[in-house]
Amino acid sequence: MHYLDNSATTAVSKDSAKRAYEIMTTEYGNPSSLHSMGYKASKILEQARKTVALSMGAEEKEIFFTSGGTEGNNLAVFGAVNARKRRGNKIVTTAIEHPSVLESMKELENRGFEVVYLKPVDGSVSIRQFMEAVDERTILVSVMAVNNETGLVLPIDKIPAVIKKKNSPALFHTDFVQAYGKLPCKVKKIGCDLLTVSAHKVHAPKGVGALYIKRGTKIIPNTYGGMQEGKIRPGTEALPLIGAFGVSVEDFSIEKNREYVQDLKNYCMEKIGNIEGLDVNSTDFPYIINVSTNCIMSQTMLSFLADNYDVCISSGSACHKGELSHVLSAYGYDSRRINSALRISLSKYNTREDIDQFILGIKKGLEKLVRF
Repeated sequence: MHYLDNSATTAVSKDSAKRAYEIMTTEYGNPSSLHSMGYKASKILEQARKTVALSMGAEEKEIFFTSGGTEGNNLAVFGAVNARKRRGNKIVTTAIEHPSVLESMKELENRGFEVVYLKPVDGSVSIRQFMEAVDERTILVSVMAVNNETGLVLPIDKIPAVIKKKNSPALFHTDFVQAYGKLPCKVKKIGCDLLTVSAHKVHAPKGVGALYIKRGTKIIPNTYGGMQEGKIRPGTEALPLIGAFGVSVEDFSIEKNREYVQDLKNYCMEKIGNIEGLDVNSTDFPYIINVSTNCIMSQTMLSFLADNYDVCISSGSACHKGELSHVLSAYGYDSRRINSALRISLSKYNTREDIDQFILGIKKGLEKLVRF
């Protein structure tokens, strides 16, 4: 199998899977229990919290474990807005955010909030656009670090200065899910109040993630229950997943992996350049390549590649299965380009053999498949 859909999810590393199994079978105590098994479990929980905090340059008390990116984004967006709604009713985001943010924004619009969606201009979203959108009524700015379909890197480190310059009471949240483990994640340098990450994008199990909340930042929780996670996200912690998450984070080698993946992308782009008629929709981010054939429906090509060449890619976000890409629509592309888009996303486990098989498959697909 040639798996090239790592923006959707990644293979769990052997060390991470081993740790999850160990915790499930031998260290399975509840971290809130007062006996020895509970004490051991609480030590595992706090070690993972320390590891994730170190990866972000954060304090341990600023890290709250969640079930993943969607819950983390919802908690950040609704929590921030509910905490600041007396200071304004305006939110600034982009039109290319993950569905977990965009659907949250639609719900907030239904509740009477004004949401400004910035669209890419000439392939990017500039800091000037944020300068024009943020004002004294803005209570939240929520912007992803890296787009999950095109790999567009947004200027998140410049947004806090905009908020300050415009005398805005806004909290700044960034969805760092696609960037985590690939770009440096230093929350103090970014200047964010809230930051979301997800474990299954970094070779850890699905069902766990983390939300960074800057010390002193108040948000209103979405759920209520016990004392776990400082009452921000109550409920018994998924300790096997959290422990496995910590192991994967310990295995980060951002510069080394980025160099390796950049070489793979360069190799792939060289091969793609020899195929007539393809449009490239992605940017310089090494881990994501997005192209359009402009002649064959995405799903048709995806099925052909999977069935005949054991190649797994996607047409865009796995969370909007089968729907027209809102990201490429926001770029202003025509329907042919959008309907024929293919996303190839790489990881440290991919090889040139994977790229060769994809290139072979797409060439054969262009020869054999019915064009629209």
